[in-house]
Amino acid sequence: MSTIVNLNLMAGTKVDSFIQSVQLPEAVDNGSFVVLKGVLAGNPEVRIAATPTDVAAQEVLLVASPEIPEVNGFRIDVSDPALFTNKANTPARAFRLKNGDTFTITDDGIDGATVVDQYVIPQDGKYKGIASATLGTTKVALLVLEKTTISVGRSRVPATKLQVIKEA
Repeated sequence: MSTIVNLNLMAGTKVDSFIQSVQLPEAVDNGSFVVLKGVLAGNPEVRIAATPTDVAAQEVLLVASPEIPEVNGFRIDVSDPALFTNKANTPARAFRLKNGDTFTITDDGIDGATVVDQYVIPQDGKYKGIASATLGTTKVALLVLEKTTISVGRSRVPATKLQVIKEA
């Protein structure tokens, strides 16, 4: 199952400059944390992205693309977002995280067990955030607001609602 992200209140849904088109050399789920590298050759609007390598110094973005894959040139809405993954070497959408932004992510997109009033922070070398009792030294940190679920068909998938409390 792929990670599911529901955007609640996000600056990027209102202001286009908080959204960045990115491309990664490997397939990634929505909910992945990435950092920006260079510009994609031939397409200056798309930035190359990668796993964070220094979360204490790097701006970290959240990948959250619409679950509309392209099949034989046709865009098809996915009825089960748990089946969606951002393809390798294909543009995806990433959000710059701003204080106060909130989103809900299925628990499989986070390493460790989240606890209300504790944190999720990006980690070096991984796309997934990690549950943490402390803020650490990361430039970006998210507060666990509540434990909840995301509905997928008739199923309810365990999830965590997060709020950005520390931005790059």
